[in-house]
Amino acid sequence: MDITIATNGKSNTASVSDAILLEPSATKEKNSSSGSDTPLGDVSASVVDAEVVESKPKIKRSRSGANNKAKNFYLDIDAGAKRVKCRLNGKYKSFPSEMKEMKGDVPLRNDGCFSCGKKSYVVGRAIDRVNGELIVGSQNKKLSHLNLWVLGAITHYRKQMKDCTSSRRRKSQPAKINLYLRVVTLSSPQRKELDKMLKQISNFTWEDTDFEVTVKSCEFIDEGEGAAVAITRLYGNEIFHLIDLGGGTCSHSTYEWDGDELSTVAKTPVSGAGMTSIINKIFKALTRTDRGAIQAENSDIQEALELSRKKEDDSWEVPMRINGEMQNISSEVLGALSEWVGNNYALLKQFDYISQKLSRGESVYCSGGGFAVKIIADWILKYLSADIPGAKIQVLDEPQHVNLTGLKWLDIVEGGQDV
Repeated sequence: MDITIATNGKSNTASVSDAILLEPSATKEKNSSSGSDTPLGDVSASVVDAEVVESKPKIKRSRSGANNKAKNFYLDIDAGAKRVKCRLNGKYKSFPSEMKEMKGDVPLRNDGCFSCGKKSYVVGRAIDRVNGELIVGSQNKKLSHLNLWVLGAITHYRKQMKDCTSSRRRKSQPAKINLYLRVVTLSSPQRKELDKMLKQISNFTWEDTDFEVTVKSCEFIDEGEGAAVAITRLYGNEIFHLIDLGGGTCSHSTYEWDGDELSTVAKTPVSGAGMTSIINKIFKALTRTDRGAIQAENSDIQEALELSRKKEDDSWEVPMRINGEMQNISSEVLGALSEWVGNNYALLKQFDYISQKLSRGESVYCSGGGFAVKIIADWILKYLSADIPGAKIQVLDEPQHVNLTGLKWLDIVEGGQDV
């Protein structure tokens, strides 16, 4: 232990043992020249004050929490030929299956814009703002670019992305994401290859902020399973059929439900029989009319189909702006639907099979973006149930979303995931 000794207004430090010996009567020094004992001058004065000062060990401060904490992203994604559907932490969005690969910086404050490595990408509706190489999902790019569709989906959720950037403890370090993936796909036999690709997702830049992604899990779910799970919860059928009309494919599946487990009995996809095929046939039908030169894009036809409605006289109206005038293209749509089935032998046989099941009294449900178009849904249901009294066929609520929203029945509330 150290003590401080105050002498003549000055402080001297000595050990406790030394301080005990510093008595006024005993503090003398032998004079070397005279051999006599003489006092130490002023030092022989009484010790005025003695204050004991304890030395305190330095406390080593913990550096825990210094690094940025990762945010949990639970992403369900269905990268279709026509649209990418996604659900991040319970919130649903969709955008066109189109992207552009470009050089230089991407636009700010636009959904689906990010940089990865030395390349930049714009995914979804913002592609009209930039020049670059166009990549379209329907051109066999759904799976080969799945990692980019995933990043494009994440960067459509600006609120969650901004939360990641603002919550960083160290602004000089990347924002961190723990990614829990569920991928809806018809190509489940390729899941090992897809799993390897997706787990290579690591770093990207969004709004001039670097992000670091760790893929914690990657689960593949067969296309249609979300809708099938919803059917078991809502209707409880032991055996039922599902028609899914997507952008590139029309699929028929048969399911069995024993009250605990859902099993897929059969699945028959007809590739090339989706909405893209229907729209192409409508376009051809429009070019055969005598309305003059028609310059319509697929997006124009898609928008017209989404506006379709049944009038009071039970006829259909599909309004489309052509050469400055609003025209009803319902007759071309109905003719194109007839060709769509009649000119595709695989689709024709599939529909015959489904009609046969309806004749047996079995239940058929319809999902997919094609059934969200009223005129198309009405035509298909009438075709399948023709001459079958009391046919058990219906379109599920929000058919364009149900393959993803139905997955909420599989959710385990974990780490804040919404159900």
